[in-house]
Amino acid sequence: MLRRAPWAMAAFAIALAMALVVPIAQSGTTGKLSGKVSNDKKEPLAGVNIRLEGQRLGAMTNEQGEYFVLGIPSGTYIVRANLLGHAPYVAENVQITPDFTTELNIQLKTEAVELNEVRVEAERPLLQKDATGTTRFIDAADIQKLPTRGYRDAAANQTGVVNFQRQIDNETQNNNTLIVRGGRPNETAYFVDGFSQQDPLTGTSSTSISNNAIQEVVLMTGGFAPEYGRIMSGAVNVITREGGSKYFGAVEAITDNLSGDWVGAPVTDYNVYDVSLGGPVLPGGDDLTFYFSGERRWQRDRGPTTMSSVTTDAFEQLGFDTDFKPNNGSGGFTAQGKLSWQIGTGMNLKVGGLGSSDDWQQYLNPYVFNINHTPNYEDRNQSYFASFNQTLNPKTFYNLGLNYFQTERKRGDGIAFDNLNPQYVSGGADTIMARDGILESTGGGYFRQNNPRFSTSLPQFWEEGHVFDDYLQRQSSYMGFQGSVTSQVTPHNQLKAGGDYQHHTLRFFNHFFPVQLGGTSPNLRDWDGYGYDLNVTYRDVIVKDVRDDTTIVTSRRVVDQISLDENGDEATDGPKHPKTWSLFGQDKYEREGVIVNGGLRFDHINVDTPALASESLPLGDPDAPSNIADSLETQDLVGNRTYTRLSPRLGVAFPVDDKTLLRFNYGQFYQQPNLQDLYVSYRFLQHKVRTGGYFVGFGNPNLKPELTTAYEVGFARQIGDDVRLDVTAYYKDVKDLVEVTTIASFPNNFSSYRNRDFATIKGVDLGFMMRPINHISTNIAYSLSYAQGTGSVSNTQRNIAWQATQPPKQTSPLDFDQRHKLSANVDWRLGNDEGVSWGGIRPFENFGINVLYNVASGTPHTPTFTYDEVTLAAVAGVPSGPLNSRYGPWTSNLDLKATKAFSIGRVGMEGFVWVLNLFDAQNPIAVYTSSSDANTTGFLNTEDGQNFLSTAAANGQDGRALYNLAENNPNIYSNPRLVRFGLRANF
Repeated sequence: MLRRAPWAMAAFAIALAMALVVPIAQSGTTGKLSGKVSNDKKEPLAGVNIRLEGQRLGAMTNEQGEYFVLGIPSGTYIVRANLLGHAPYVAENVQITPDFTTELNIQLKTEAVELNEVRVEAERPLLQKDATGTTRFIDAADIQKLPTRGYRDAAANQTGVVNFQRQIDNETQNNNTLIVRGGRPNETAYFVDGFSQQDPLTGTSSTSISNNAIQEVVLMTGGFAPEYGRIMSGAVNVITREGGSKYFGAVEAITDNLSGDWVGAPVTDYNVYDVSLGGPVLPGGDDLTFYFSGERRWQRDRGPTTMSSVTTDAFEQLGFDTDFKPNNGSGGFTAQGKLSWQIGTGMNLKVGGLGSSDDWQQYLNPYVFNINHTPNYEDRNQSYFASFNQTLNPKTFYNLGLNYFQTERKRGDGIAFDNLNPQYVSGGADTIMARDGILESTGGGYFRQNNPRFSTSLPQFWEEGHVFDDYLQRQSSYMGFQGSVTSQVTPHNQLKAGGDYQHHTLRFFNHFFPVQLGGTSPNLRDWDGYGYDLNVTYRDVIVKDVRDDTTIVTSRRVVDQISLDENGDEATDGPKHPKTWSLFGQDKYEREGVIVNGGLRFDHINVDTPALASESLPLGDPDAPSNIADSLETQDLVGNRTYTRLSPRLGVAFPVDDKTLLRFNYGQFYQQPNLQDLYVSYRFLQHKVRTGGYFVGFGNPNLKPELTTAYEVGFARQIGDDVRLDVTAYYKDVKDLVEVTTIASFPNNFSSYRNRDFATIKGVDLGFMMRPINHISTNIAYSLSYAQGTGSVSNTQRNIAWQATQPPKQTSPLDFDQRHKLSANVDWRLGNDEGVSWGGIRPFENFGINVLYNVASGTPHTPTFTYDEVTLAAVAGVPSGPLNSRYGPWTSNLDLKATKAFSIGRVGMEGFVWVLNLFDAQNPIAVYTSSSDANTTGFLNTEDGQNFLSTAAANGQDGRALYNLAENNPNIYSNPRLVRFGLRANF
C-alpha cells in the first residue's frame, strides 16, 4: 500500500466521516428543482406550495420567494404552484436531469387579474449553469427524431467523441467503439440507471437498450464529479423510463425488406420489432407503477459495407446474395423492466432488470471460399438492481442501491463453436478411420490434422476447410452496493457523500489450438485461463489405418469427450475475485455570480491473487535445494499489492449574466487497468516459461491504477431566446498506462504488462444549438483534437514484445487520433394544422425531416514496406516510416429520417423512412499499410508477388484474380446507401 501524506490522511478522514452517514453511492439518477416565485409586480411570495405531479415531493417558498426540491428521479414532470388569492400555476414538460439543478422561476397572477389556471410549457434551459464540466443531454424525443438507433449512435455525434469503426484490441465488437477525448476504449464508462454495465475484464460493454426504453442519455466528456470513479475519459449514463398514473405504450417495427433497386439500396434483411407498456400496477393508482420494453432484432448483414464488382462477382459465382456479406448476420433481443413504488411520503423503492442477448457472425474475407468456418459470437448480459430513496426532511435525502451484473462472451469456429468434443469418421461405434497414421475428422468438431490456409487453391481443394483455430469463453459478474446522502445544509451549499463496494467473479478460457484437442495425445497445455477446467475422458477404439493399398488394424486410446467446466475457488487457477470500494464527498456551492463543484474521492482496489516472487526466475532458483525444477510452486509466489488513490476534483462556473457562462474544471481521475491485464494463469505461465514459442501476454497483478490529470475551460453564450454557442478547450496528461513488454526470465522470456505508457491529449470542442425557429432546429458539433502517446491500447506493442525488442519511448499519434470531426443535425418539423393546404387537406401536417451530416478526417496508420497483408498467412509488416505518421482519407456521410404522424382512433401512428448514406459515398475506414490505399497492397508488383503468380499459374490457377479478390475486402469500407422503413404506434 502506498504511503499517504498527512494532508491526504486528513482529507480521507473527512470523506470517510461524511460517507459513514450511510454505508453505501448511486451515480446520476436524481436531480434538483429550484427557483423563485414572485407576483405580477415581481415581488417575492412566501408560503407558495410547490409540488410535482406523480411524486410525493414538494416544497414551500421562504420569505425571499425561494424554493428547492431534492431527490427528484430523472424525468419530465408537471409542476404546480398554489397560493391563496392567486391563480393556480402549472408548468408542463419540466425536465429533471440527474446530478444537475433545473431552474424554474414562477410568476403568479392575482385572481382579480387571472381567474383561470395559468399553464406554461417549460423548456430545458439553453445554459445549464451548474454544469462545471462538459455535459450533453439527449432526451427521448431527440433520439426518436435522429436517423440513428441506440444510445451509442446518439452519443457518437456529440463533441469530443470519435466513432471508431475498426477493431482496436484483441476482440471484435458488435458495436462501434466510442473514443472520448482521445482516451483508450476502456476509459469510457457505461451506466444504466446509475449502475455500471462494463465488463471489468475488457473494459467494454455489449449491453443493448431498446430506443423506447430510454428516457434520457447524459454524456459527460470532462469534469466528472467525485461520485463518478474508475473512469478517465467519459461516461454515458442512460436513464430508462418509468410507469405513470396512466397506461401508455408503443409498438414499433422497422425493416429494409421493402428496399431494392427502386430506391437504389440493397436489402440486408434488417428487422427490429419493439414493444413497450407502462402504467399503474393497479388501475387508478399511482403508488405502484411498472414499465416494460422488449426488442427483437435480426439482420443478415450486421454491418453492410460498400462492395466492389470484384467481390460481388465472386459472391455470385459462389452462390451468395450480392446485396450483403455472407455469414455476417446478427440476431438478438433486449428486455427491460422496472417497478416503482412510492412508499408513503418521501420514500421510493425501485426494482428493475435489464437483459440482452446477441448471437452474431464475423465475415472474414480470407474465408470467402470457406465461409461456414468464419467465427461465431455469443454475447449475454443481465443486470438486476434495487434502489431505495428516502427524503428525511425538505433539506436531506439519501439513496441506497444494490445490483448484480453479469456478462459472458463465447467466440469460436462457425461450425464447431463451443463443441470441444472431437468427432471422427466412424466405421462403427468403436471403429475409426485413419490415413497414413493420421486420424480423420468428420468436420463437426474442432479436431483437425489438416488445416489449410487461404492460398491459390480452388474451393474443391479445401476439403474440410480452414477451421477458426481459437476458442474463447469469458464470464464476468459482480455484486455491488452503493449509496449516498445529500443535504442542502445552507441555501447555497449542497453536500453529498457516499461510497460503493463491488465484489467480482471472473472466469476466462482461451484455447489457442482447439483443432489439437482430439486424437491419442490431445493438446491440453496451450490454453490460458482461470475459473475453468478441461475435463477429458478417453475410450479404446479399433483404428483402420489405410496406407497405400494396405489397411492396418490397431487398437488405440483416443479422446472421447471434452467439457469445459467451471471450477471452484480452491483451485490454483480458480475464479478471480477482485474487490473495489470507494468513498467520496462533494460540495455544490450555488450563489448568484458563482457555482463551485468540488470534492475528493478515495478508491481502493485489491485484485486478490498472488504475484511472482521473482520475474527473472519465475519457476524459482534452479540451484536452491528446496526448489522443484521447472515447476511453479507456492513458494515462488507472494501476495499482490493493493492500491489506494485520492483524487481531487474542482469545477467553477461564473454566470456572468443570464445569457453568458464561463467555467473552469480541474481533476485527477484514476482507473484500474483492464482486469484481463492483471490476471495470469499460473499453469499456463509455467508451460510457456518452459517452452517459449508464440506470443501470449500474461497478466501482472501488481499493475498500478492509471491516472489522468485533466484541465478544461469553457465559454457558453445564449443569443436571444433560442440560440446557444459554446466552446471548450481541454488538456489531458495521462500516465501509468498499461503496455505489454518482454520480461527477461529463465529458462525462457515471457511477455507481461507494465505501467509504461503515457499520453498527452488536447483539443477544442465547438457547439451550436438552435431551438425551433420557423420550424427548423439545429445542432452543430465540431471537434479539433490531438491525441499523442506511446501506445493506443495495452497490446499495441505485442509484436515488439514477441520479438523481445525494446523500442524507443517516443510519442506518436494514437490509432484513434481523429483531428477534425464535424457533425451537423438539422430538423424541420410541422405540427398540427400546419403546412400548405390543398382542398382543405394539409399533406405535410405533422411531417418532419431530420438530416444528420458527418464529416471527419482519417485516422493514422504506420506505413510499412510492401508485404502480403491480405491472407491468413499475413504477419506484421516492417515499418517504412515513423509510427502512425500517415493518415487515411476523409469520410463524409449524410443520413436522414422523414417522419409522418397521424392518428387512427385514439392511437397515434408514425410512419418513417430512414436513409443511411443518402449519397452512397464510398468511405474507407481503413487502408493497407503497404500502400496507404484501400484497394491494393501492391504486393503483386514485388518479387514475392511475382513468385506467387508463377506458382498459381503452374497449378492452373488465376493467381491475380484470386489475389484481387483478397485485396477487395469489403470490411475496409463503411455502409453503402441503405433505406429502412418503420411504423410506430403510441397509445
